Amino acid sequence: MIDFHTHVGNQRGVEQVRLHIAAHGGGISVLLPIEPGPASASGDGGMSTAVAAKAHEAYPDETIPFCHVDPTSAGAIDRLHSLQAAGIFKGFGEHKVRLPVDHPRNMEIYQLCGEFGWPVLIHMDYTGIYGSNFPAIEQVARALPGTVFVGHAMAWWTNLSADAVTDPQSTEFAEYPMGAVTPIGLTDRLLREYPNLYGDLSARSGYFALSRDAEFGREFVKRHRSKLVWGSDCPCIDGQGNFQNGTFRVCMSSIMLPLLQDYCESKGHFDDITHNNAARLLGLAEN
Repeated sequence: MIDFHTHVGNQRGVEQVRLHIAAHGGGISVLLPIEPGPASASGDGGMSTAVAAKAHEAYPDETIPFCHVDPTSAGAIDRLHSLQAAGIFKGFGEHKVRLPVDHPRNMEIYQLCGEFGWPVLIHMDYTGIYGSNFPAIEQVARALPGTVFVGHAMAWWTNLSADAVTDPQSTEFAEYPMGAVTPIGLTDRLLREYPNLYGDLSARSGYFALSRDAEFGREFVKRHRSKLVWGSDCPCIDGQGNFQNGTFRVCMSSIMLPLLQDYCESKGHFDDITHNNAARLLGLAEN
């Protein structure tokens, strides 16, 4: 399997990432940094590109490193060229910055990533102001057909339903909405219409999006069999729900992988979502 969404740093080392995927059958972990900067979600550099690169150096056969720059930081484009020249990075993200998704500085980076052949994984939400103005991702995908975008987080998955409440000030707003999905939501349509848009199933946002309406969920994973990638984005240290501070919360992989096995029509279908689609984006062998 390929876990398309893991983090190292901030007291979670590569050994914990290895334990996490080993608990669910083993495979390759994609390491996503969030580089510190004026607009970045990472304040202390704990999940920097350098940390991801060092983790990959220790376990080159078990990890795939992505890189990241804050587009508002000085020399961001030159830095990106330097990272590409290093030859070890396979993608860009997690792009979690306090900018509109179609901000000119973002667009410059997206275009460059397309030239490098790097998929761009974007965090989009409403309450955290990261990747704001979510609907603009359609214009971004249309303007840059040579760049692959992987949508992630609450705004991306909330819009699975056509009746999504997107105003965080509304009394009906929920980061993780429940109940029946109303077709056809923006996210569903975007996956249908844009070959360069993919969906990252990681974290609670991905899990609740699929589990909230089982009938819809089954049809959704069937319809987008070639456009969904499994990831965990789970902070537990062992794949069993244990945390560094001694607390416990259910491991995301332990609930998402059985859900996918239930929803998928065959082992080949399951393999597409948990390995082949990611492998294609990363230039690896498919099963």
